[in-house]
Amino acid sequence: MISINAMASAASATTTSSVKDPVRHAPSPIVRTYEFDGVLQTARWYTESAPRAATPTDRLRPARPTRVSHRRAVDALTTAGLRWKSSGHCIDRRVHVCTSLEDVRSETIHDVIALKRVSGCPIMVTGGTEAGHAPGFFSHARGYKLDILHNACIDRYITKNYPKSGMRPDGSTLYRAPGGTVFADEFDHWDILFK
Repeated sequence: MISINAMASAASATTTSSVKDPVRHAPSPIVRTYEFDGVLQTARWYTESAPRAATPTDRLRPARPTRVSHRRAVDALTTAGLRWKSSGHCIDRRVHVCTSLEDVRSETIHDVIALKRVSGCPIMVTGGTEAGHAPGFFSHARGYKLDILHNACIDRYITKNYPKSGMRPDGSTLYRAPGGTVFADEFDHWDILFK
């Protein structure tokens, strides 16, 4: 933590100096590191000036999610020991009987893999970004939700570890994790919102 005195003396030192600091006037790099499927990826770009300081309203804006292709999502799932299936044996996101993971959020894939790891349960993904799901901001189409099949292990894990938090209009019981993930217990699968 910098004291006020140190900041004041640093500010006065810069105003009295007649030599420009080349580092201070060089374009500032912006570096963002993302983790996907256990691999760190770094993006770096330069601006003409230093990035502006975050304001309180910036924290209210959701970050733009990273989207991945169907193939990349499936590779991540299968590498982590999850399975997926399509009742229509297809991946076209415009067809409701397909199971597509095209443009799913990388965070959603990361979170379903984490669910498998913490629960120790087998997970079969049966619904992704394909047509036929309810619309909305936090929806399947926007990559925030996945459907997984019921099985005794995952049913027990969700119902024992997360409290009930109400019921949807369709009668599905809701369970909410502390981090914001919502599990809807539908007739033949879990409809999971990963926030």
